[in-house]
Amino acid sequence: MRTASSRTVLFGKEFVIAERWLRVIYLTVGALSIGAVFWWLQFSLPSICCGDFDGYYHIKWSQLLWQGLRSRHFPPAFTWLPLTTLNSSQYADQHFFFHLLLIPFTWFSDLRLGAKVATALFSAAAVFSLYWLILRYRIRYPLLWLLALIACSSFFYSRLTMTKAQGVSILFIVAGIYLLFERKYVWLGPTAFLYVWTYNLFVMLAVLVLIWAVVVWWSERRIEWRPLLWTGLGMVAGFIVNPYFPHNVSLFLEHLIAKSGSASMPAGVGFEWYPLPTWEFLNTAVVACLSMCVGYVAFGYVLSRSQRDKIRAQRPLVFLIFSSFLLLITLRSIRFIEYWPPFAVLFAAFTLQAAWDSKPNRLPAQTENLQPVPLELEPAEEPKPEAAGALRRALFISLIVILLGADSFYNLYAARMRITDVTRDPNYYQAGTQWLLANVPPGSLIFDVNWGDFPKLFFYDTTHSYVGGLDAIYLRDKHPEFARLDDRLSNGEEQDPAAAIRSLFAAVNPGALTYLFVGNSPAPPRPEWFRYMMRLGKVKQVYADKECAILQVLDNPVPNDSESEAPSTAVSAEQPVSPGQRGRWNTPEQRKLAAAQVHRRFGDDIYGTVEDVGGVPTLVIHNKNATADWAKNLFDKDLASPAGEALWQFGFGKYAVTNGTRGWIAKVEGNEQYRGLFKDNPEPKK
Repeated sequence: MRTASSRTVLFGKEFVIAERWLRVIYLTVGALSIGAVFWWLQFSLPSICCGDFDGYYHIKWSQLLWQGLRSRHFPPAFTWLPLTTLNSSQYADQHFFFHLLLIPFTWFSDLRLGAKVATALFSAAAVFSLYWLILRYRIRYPLLWLLALIACSSFFYSRLTMTKAQGVSILFIVAGIYLLFERKYVWLGPTAFLYVWTYNLFVMLAVLVLIWAVVVWWSERRIEWRPLLWTGLGMVAGFIVNPYFPHNVSLFLEHLIAKSGSASMPAGVGFEWYPLPTWEFLNTAVVACLSMCVGYVAFGYVLSRSQRDKIRAQRPLVFLIFSSFLLLITLRSIRFIEYWPPFAVLFAAFTLQAAWDSKPNRLPAQTENLQPVPLELEPAEEPKPEAAGALRRALFISLIVILLGADSFYNLYAARMRITDVTRDPNYYQAGTQWLLANVPPGSLIFDVNWGDFPKLFFYDTTHSYVGGLDAIYLRDKHPEFARLDDRLSNGEEQDPAAAIRSLFAAVNPGALTYLFVGNSPAPPRPEWFRYMMRLGKVKQVYADKECAILQVLDNPVPNDSESEAPSTAVSAEQPVSPGQRGRWNTPEQRKLAAAQVHRRFGDDIYGTVEDVGGVPTLVIHNKNATADWAKNLFDKDLASPAGEALWQFGFGKYAVTNGTRGWIAKVEGNEQYRGLFKDNPEPKK
């Protein structure tokens, strides 16, 4: 007996050692895989990702925080948005702890590189923490669930490549889940405190704690008040023990009321606050959607097996409620897709594990009715069903691995294509801001017509202040008259644009020179808008390049003549090319390149060809789903932008769209106001 016992202990030690090494292998594979994914995505382009410029604001402000720490002026005053609720007397940094975490990455000689390295690390850590939960709670087939996390959604990965706080936010959510599951409630206090300092979505932790309290009451029939207490204390402390108190409270309420107080999003907010079309939502998150379906079915099975032991269903129920909540808010706003997909996968993982664990043990029931069986038959018959079952299980798992692997490659490729398509060049707007630095007195207020341009302007130029930025609600809440003016100017409804602009500026900044920064992101203004602004001779274009234009409201208006009706390239001393002259881009090779860019621009099965229509070179867009409205919108957008001048420079005389049965055509006349863009650049972008 003693010898058998020793052997058992010995084999027990060997099993523990093997399991420990297996966990090390799982952790290593997960860390390397996730790290490689985010490194590959992040450094697939030189710019700070992605569709907006917010990352430039975050890294620049972190640098200014570091400079304030070094000079003992901390936190420094935020003086760059004086007309908004983020003015110097009311400013509150809702990402304060995130900006502190970014400070070491501002020590890079290139701020852009520092931001990209930080984003890759934070995002990889976020996904790894989700994978760690699977390992920590011994979910079966961890590498399979790792693949599912990587395949969960292309939008999830494109969103996590942005230099924003969502990666750190996921880390706090995972920490909250672990503390709740382990019932280490006291630590929820400091976690909530730091989460409040990091991001205004700290409410996710409050939602989790409320869900846990409901689940404990359902499964144990008692009120678990301790997590509510410690989380509440941490959040209150995070608001009060804050360098921006009480303005941080006002800012949080402003966001809460503006973004959560109505059934639909207010006008003027960023793209991220709107929902995705249904088909695009499903197409970009197939694994997450399937995970929710699998989780719901598996939870029904767990519930049927856990009538007497509801403790077993606690963790699956937490993930069911939390992931369902995230799904609902993601259907309302695309920005929450950076949370829902991975938690949908965790919901399926934890629920399936509970289902496997809840299978009844059939051995006692079988032993009661056992009949004597000849000893010689047992070795021949019993291994067969076990081997067959193991083979079927291996084939099934292999099939899932192949499908998940294929979807992972598809999603990551789609995420990479998306971020490269929507991300601007790293030096976008740099030339325009250099002109502002050289020609506009420091401290002047710049009217940035598109509030989304502010982060990039702030990144390059901190000597001037700007009318709007970071969110449309900040200007609307503080100076709604400026927001209304912006709308009227955009729609061409102001009778005298210069007079309206000057009167408003004089009320808030007397004596200041009035400049308008007009960027081309996400799309350039129509030429008619420039003509509308300058038709009275009171507004002059003083700078233009392929990325932006700068207008000045004149103190001494010039008479209305043809020169003031259309924008000119004031930064160039050369005269524009006459309408009868085309540059060196008028070649068959350049026209072929332009046609080849059509598929890259639109994707799917849309492509371009160069054809001869009536003896005129024509760029034909082939889109089997094209309609008259689609063609008209394309013509209006392209022919009124630098793309229209590019088509003219390339030698195209017509621009056409066809769906295979019908066609639409427009004449290419070029845009002289953009002609200066084609003096030096051999291959202008469409």
